[in-house]
Amino acid sequence: MDLILQTLQAIGYITLLLVLTLLWYKTFHQSKQMWGWLAVAWTMNLLGNIAWVFHDLVTGTMLDTFSAVDLFFVLRYVLIGFALWLHPISLSRRDGVWIGAAVFVANAMVWTIYFNPAMKLRGGDWVGFLGLAMYPVLDAGIIMLVWRRIRSVSEAVWRRQSILLFFSMASYGIANTINLTEYVFSLTSNGILQNVFWILTDVFVLVMAPNTSSGQKIQS
Repeated sequence: MDLILQTLQAIGYITLLLVLTLLWYKTFHQSKQMWGWLAVAWTMNLLGNIAWVFHDLVTGTMLDTFSAVDLFFVLRYVLIGFALWLHPISLSRRDGVWIGAAVFVANAMVWTIYFNPAMKLRGGDWVGFLGLAMYPVLDAGIIMLVWRRIRSVSEAVWRRQSILLFFSMASYGIANTINLTEYVFSLTSNGILQNVFWILTDVFVLVMAPNTSSGQKIQS
């Protein structure tokens, strides 16, 4: 199991670097703000992972479930949110209501279903629990956001990109939900399934980004 997990983690870092290379290439060669938002978002993801590994190597202890490193991962959501909300045109207030509703429902479900079992099995307090619980909630908001983006566009290129981004964000949300579920309901976790979905998150972006050629006029 350890070998499989290490292999998946290595694949994950490789796909992350490929996504970063592609997104920054698109940013500088097409000058589209959307690619810039996404490139910085995935850069935050990389920096978060580097900070996490650096902490563990230097201190010799595992990172707390809620720490300053989470700032990098939260910024990733914010930047992706900007990209999806603003491009190709800004979404409406009604879309914001749908997103807010998704976040509210997900938050209520997470704290109702997971909090008490987490306290019984793992102990700790709500702050530590927040470090895992907030990600499926943020995922729900982003997934609803990209779904509203799909409904708002008619151009084939934007619809194709939005659908692939939907699958990417859904994969990330599934991975984080599996991660939370294993943490709450099991003292052991091999981490394999969530790593598969984290990899799929980047794979869908690798498929999405080349679909827009430099010759196509996309407003930003």
